[in-house]
Amino acid sequence: MSVSPRLDSLVSLASAPGMACKLLFDRDLYTPCHIRVPDADHRLPAIYVDNQFYSFLKIVPEARKALDVVNRLGKRDHTAALTQTRRGYAVWAHEPGASYAPPAQKPGYTIRPVFGPQPCLMVSDETTYQTCRLQVPDVTKPLMALTYNDRYYSFFKQDIDAAKVLDIAAKLARRGDETLLVIEPSTFTLALLEPNGRLV
Repeated sequence: MSVSPRLDSLVSLASAPGMACKLLFDRDLYTPCHIRVPDADHRLPAIYVDNQFYSFLKIVPEARKALDVVNRLGKRDHTAALTQTRRGYAVWAHEPGASYAPPAQKPGYTIRPVFGPQPCLMVSDETTYQTCRLQVPDVTKPLMALTYNDRYYSFFKQDIDAAKVLDIAAKLARRGDETLLVIEPSTFTLALLEPNGRLV
């Protein structure tokens, strides 16, 4: 199992080396609401999770295209969220300057805080990571791994199916695992943080 550093125009759109994306594929992981942002005079549909607001951007029918949109968001921010709908994936943009906008007929209505899963770190710039071999305490043989930002991630799943990899990443994030998703032209590699790993 190896990761090729080749990229195409799809994944080279991100100017940031990594994008933290909340994969909120279960309805209980976020609270829908409306917000106000400084550069708009109307309320925007949004979700609320981990004391942060994310405004609705668009619905994309396919997982690979949703990842493309998330990568584009990397030009203005390093955080996004994805939810699932009957029509595909909803992409939400982080709004650090937003404020909650309660319904006009219920001005005292408040939103309930929700604490979501770990974000999935998405990387598409081949200059920011390297493949390596890693020794971890609970496994006898060295593992194929990635080193990114001075941290080590062991390979967990490699597939050409973006939807399948995103679904696995969402489940791992919900159980508390820190994940790294490397996006390539034809392959997606999901890796798990190994805090006690060492290079071999």
